[in-house]
Amino acid sequence: MPDYRIKPDGFNEIRKLILQRLLIVALVVVSFIVVLTIYNAKEKEDYIITLPSTIVLFTVIFGFSIRRTFKKQKELLDSYALTINDNAITRYQLNTPTITLYHTEIKEILKTKNHRFIIKGKNAEDIIYVPSQIGNYQDLETKLEEIKSISMYSTKNLFEKYPVIIIFLILGLMLGVYGSMNKIIVLLCSIPLVTIIIWSFLKIQKSKNIESRAKRILWFILIILISIVSVTILKLTGTYKP
Repeated sequence: MPDYRIKPDGFNEIRKLILQRLLIVALVVVSFIVVLTIYNAKEKEDYIITLPSTIVLFTVIFGFSIRRTFKKQKELLDSYALTINDNAITRYQLNTPTITLYHTEIKEILKTKNHRFIIKGKNAEDIIYVPSQIGNYQDLETKLEEIKSISMYSTKNLFEKYPVIIIFLILGLMLGVYGSMNKIIVLLCSIPLVTIIIWSFLKIQKSKNIESRAKRILWFILIILISIVSVTILKLTGTYKP
């Protein structure tokens, strides 16, 4: 029974990629903080005092988060295991539900330009992601090809190709909700923002490829959702006090 695990140096290959993505997110968030702080400042002296301390605090928190993120990602990657037998493909990973797809249930097998495999079952949640850092790569590809022909994966939309756009979109909508006093702008920003947050929350909670701890932490997003709805209602009724 073949057992495929991540190569010993697998995490080092994706460490740089993870850091690049985190830095992009941090840069976007800092830009949002700067714009929002300056916009809401009543006097020039206000943001001159508060902005540097806010950025320093964010930097400290971000640095601590990077260390924890690297540690958690390495644990998840090291625990990854893929088993293929005559009937099914099974993926095991720390703190995530075990996924078993019977050969007859596999809808398609895709290969990305980054040499990852995506094995899709009949249900939307039944997806096995195989990182390119998997050991015995060529042997695995041969085994998968025997089960079902492998197709090349192509991005379906702009958001999937450039996920950073979603971050800019969400921050822009939040800026419209919290920064504007125009009722039309607030309403037009809050509706898609609430929709995106609810959809993302449900999607993540249903996913079998996200660890349970991350799902629990994500419940804090409901606080943000309540805040957005509350601010929107107060601004629409004219009772909001900045």
